[in-house]
Amino acid sequence: MDNPVLLNKVIEGDIEAYSLLYKEYYRKLYNYGRKFSHDTALVEDCIQEIFFDLWSRRDKLKRIDSLNSYLYSAFRYTLIKKLKEQQRLSLREEHEEDATFEFSVENVIIEQEQNAEDHKSLKEACKFLTPRQYEAIFLRYYEKLSYQEVADILKISVKATYKIMARSISTLKDNIKLLLFLC
Repeated sequence: MDNPVLLNKVIEGDIEAYSLLYKEYYRKLYNYGRKFSHDTALVEDCIQEIFFDLWSRRDKLKRIDSLNSYLYSAFRYTLIKKLKEQQRLSLREEHEEDATFEFSVENVIIEQEQNAEDHKSLKEACKFLTPRQYEAIFLRYYEKLSYQEVADILKISVKATYKIMARSISTLKDNIKLLLFLC
């Protein structure tokens, strides 16, 4: 079965086609991933993740021109993202081992109060955003969508999304400064 036919069957929800697709690409992606990382568990997790996403988002697959490039790109992106996360965690753990922490209930309470104040200031500053700016900020930072996905949802170009985000952040900064000055 060739890729376009297989892809169409997956889009229609055919689990056997999905299984064939998995079997066809698993070894290829595994070998490709081993060029980036010798951590076999990580490579396998990334393969599982992209195939899970592929199945759960199969209704959006109609726009894929090349299944091969889609799978390799998605896999590469996922693997690099996870490698960066591992690197950040490793650096953080090293830093935490070097630092000496003094746990204090007072510090925790102060931090919680500061977080509450920051949250309140941000909420107040959001009132100065237009509905479109608020929606863009929400999708990008709370839903963790990419600029492309935000653009697709808002039915605007990616460039327009960047502009909306820049203006929104500028508005938030200005209004948070103003609110902090007034308090």
